[in-house]
Amino acid sequence: MNYYLLALIAAPLAAAGLSFLASGKDGDSANRIGIALSLVVAVLALPLVTCMPAPALTLPWFTLWGTGATVTLALASDGLSGWLIQLAAWLTPVALIAARRQVGRHMREFVACILLCEAFIIGALLARDLVVFYLCYEAMLVPMLVIIALLGGEDRRTTALWFFIYTMAGSAFMLVGIWYLAAALQTTDLARVVAGLAAPPSESAAHMLTPAAKGWLFTAFVLAFAVKVPLVPLHGWQARTYAETPGAAVVILGGVMSKLGLYGFLRFVLPMFPDLCARHAGLFTVLALIAVVGGALVAMAQDDAKRMLAYSSLSHLGLVMAGIFSFDEAALRGAALQMVAHGLSVAALFVLVGAVEARTRSVALDDFGGLANKAPLFALLFTCAALASAALPGTLNFAGEFALLLGLWRGAGPWTAAIAGLAVILGAVYLLVLLQKWLYGRARTGGPEVAELGWAETVAVVPLLIALLVLGLRPAPVADSAGAVCAALGHKAAAARQLQQRAGCPAAIGAAVTAAPVPLPGLGPVAATIPAR
Repeated sequence: MNYYLLALIAAPLAAAGLSFLASGKDGDSANRIGIALSLVVAVLALPLVTCMPAPALTLPWFTLWGTGATVTLALASDGLSGWLIQLAAWLTPVALIAARRQVGRHMREFVACILLCEAFIIGALLARDLVVFYLCYEAMLVPMLVIIALLGGEDRRTTALWFFIYTMAGSAFMLVGIWYLAAALQTTDLARVVAGLAAPPSESAAHMLTPAAKGWLFTAFVLAFAVKVPLVPLHGWQARTYAETPGAAVVILGGVMSKLGLYGFLRFVLPMFPDLCARHAGLFTVLALIAVVGGALVAMAQDDAKRMLAYSSLSHLGLVMAGIFSFDEAALRGAALQMVAHGLSVAALFVLVGAVEARTRSVALDDFGGLANKAPLFALLFTCAALASAALPGTLNFAGEFALLLGLWRGAGPWTAAIAGLAVILGAVYLLVLLQKWLYGRARTGGPEVAELGWAETVAVVPLLIALLVLGLRPAPVADSAGAVCAALGHKAAAARQLQQRAGCPAAIGAAVTAAPVPLPGLGPVAATIPAR
């Protein structure tokens, strides 16, 4: 049996343990160990996108309490999982390198927590069992919670509590939903759950999988993932958390962890509830557009760079959500491109903003000015990162946003695409305002001075900018693997919506989805029905 995928999870766990053995008084030693081990993990993860898909792993684990379902350590990878794992694997050393100037005496704890986050993120992306996914999905929050409470700003404890309540409350509903599905279908395997929900329920499950029950299950999964994206109106935790968390940690929080919410919609919600996704697509599109435009407008009103970038992320990820619920193939491929692009660009921006904060203890827009003369290397890299985030042609962000807007035009109509397109215009506005004030504006009298970037921040940011440019000029590696998986995962929901539009009868949607099953990447072959046990 091939244990490669299991090793991908175990490697950062072991790295976290080894880094924690370093002396707590020698932060540099812990940092060097963490960087070296995280680079080993990153190289170990490369075959997921450079070679053939790794063989899946299935190991029986335990029987879920109160059901006859056997939880299995089911791991598999496809293009979508593979590229998001690349984000996690390569942004981890970026975060650790950037932390050399941003984290003080708690470096050992920071390194161990970041590596633990990486391990659980990889586990969630590889999991093909609902319980295994849930365990990793929740476990990744714990080390980030420790980082916020230990290394955050003045309001760190309240922020950590707020972050915990929001994320755990949303996921609690999903836990109940997973248990209910296990009791009804006698399995937690994702492929079998998808097949079981699509097929007519057996006599033993018919009373549990009623249309009303499926509606509550759909709501439970949506809440868990909407909080993580975040989707309006469940976004209250984001700006405060980003502002209070060290920039090096936001590299993982904003660059990778926020993508797990989008991934959850693609991997779980669309295949499991295609008829309900089609029925409520309009609601999700409206909420996503509110995030797109509202996030950009609120970002323009901020006087704090970290809060501005937090609302910028809300706007960009809202655009991805709108694309997902258009169910158009171009938009779904664009969603994959934009997830990778946003992860790289927001990581670069937070490394640079974190570098300013580490030197001055401030990220206010009006506190600095003339940095183009005082710190020319910072000005150059910050301009490149901001222009990439604003979707400058030639970058991966441009390719992703263009595909999303094209898909929205085709799948949701020209007015929806036009409203979503405001994100591109408004995004350029607030980012250019930030550049103008920091690089060419007049600093506040007596304000803090910003020293030039050191080698650590430079080494952390330059590869991200190069990746954005290279993948922007040739986005096919992402579009043809991760994008193709996203398009396949949205196929059933697209078919359901087409039937709804033609017949004007929502009740007919489920029958069409059941009658025309579509194989889903990463789920493996599934039977048309689940035999009663």
